[in-house]
Amino acid sequence: MSGRESVRTSDARPGLRARVFEILMDDDGEEGCLGYWLRRLIVLLILASVAGAVVESLPGIPPWSRALLRHLEVVAVALFTVEYLARLWAIVEDRGSRFCHPLWGRLRYAVTPAALIDLIAILPFYLSLLSPGSLVVLRLLRVLRILKLVRYSRTLSIFEVVLINERHALGLALGVMAVLLLISASIMHAVEGTVQPEAFGSIPAAMWWAVATLTTVGYGDVVPATSPGRLVASFVAMLGIGMFALPTAILGAGLMQELQKRHFATAATLIARVPIFRHVAPHQLAELAGLLKPREVPAGYTLIRRGERGDAMYFLVEGEVLVRRGRRRTLRSGAFFGELALLEGRPRRATVVTLTPCRLLELQARDFHRLLAGDGELRRHILEEAHKRSAALDGTD
Repeated sequence: MSGRESVRTSDARPGLRARVFEILMDDDGEEGCLGYWLRRLIVLLILASVAGAVVESLPGIPPWSRALLRHLEVVAVALFTVEYLARLWAIVEDRGSRFCHPLWGRLRYAVTPAALIDLIAILPFYLSLLSPGSLVVLRLLRVLRILKLVRYSRTLSIFEVVLINERHALGLALGVMAVLLLISASIMHAVEGTVQPEAFGSIPAAMWWAVATLTTVGYGDVVPATSPGRLVASFVAMLGIGMFALPTAILGAGLMQELQKRHFATAATLIARVPIFRHVAPHQLAELAGLLKPREVPAGYTLIRRGERGDAMYFLVEGEVLVRRGRRRTLRSGAFFGELALLEGRPRRATVVTLTPCRLLELQARDFHRLLAGDGELRRHILEEAHKRSAALDGTD
């Protein structure tokens, strides 16, 4: 190999900083890689350290337990510190973002919510070294490490996206609630202020009652004594039920929308890997992604039982399944099964069991007939394969 070729080869290899960036920032790395195991170790330490902070608040725990928790804290903080500094060092490798500048990029990253949470995760330990006394505030900051799970949990990350997307609608709902809180407190001050000056003598004092009533908590320590006051209180209590439904509906709708987006992305990726759908035009992909439900099943799972009613067919994306009826046949990635019972409207005549962990696309019977009616080429492919398999397995679906 010439010197010039050697230089090109070495330049093509990612540097240490780029490798660190790839490991730390790629939260969707493949199972079994270094980043995959590192993320799981960090999650385990987050949960263990938060549990330790909770247990440490119990009175009278044995000294050996306290010492064990202290060692756990040191190990967790050491890893969290290395992670924080490594992220800060490697973030400049994100060439397509505003963090690529060696100085200002790192400063911008340091004030992002994710980086601030990472800093909060390690700050209590170092503050405790400066102030060795047992401080409740520092223990509370240790519990806030649970927020680091947002980076590693897909469920929490979805909720974070929903909060960001719906922040304007949520802000509007909270603004309306603040206005109602002020109006309710003002009315009760005018109605009950002379009767109960200790509870409603001022608008700020009446706000405690308004908060407890609008939030439907109703502690009962402050209640109106006059008939007009009770009438106002009844109206405010019913209004509070409706006001709490507003942000709940906003979050629920936003969550469903985000889940549908991710379902579409997952389904579209899997559809592209099934040979029978290679002819599908881009405008048909949205319809297919809405009809096909991604599923993951373990090895040894019975997908279809002989004698059951046919309610769905399956497209095998990854893995192997065994079809049993008379002869046995193994189906691998790209195959499909379960269609004969839907085409002929009869019970299943075969049992299908997974041989390995499988990823599938499930198509319900009602969607199956609608899809075949609108796609002649797909219908022809499925019918041809169904007749071949029926002949090979003596009628097996």
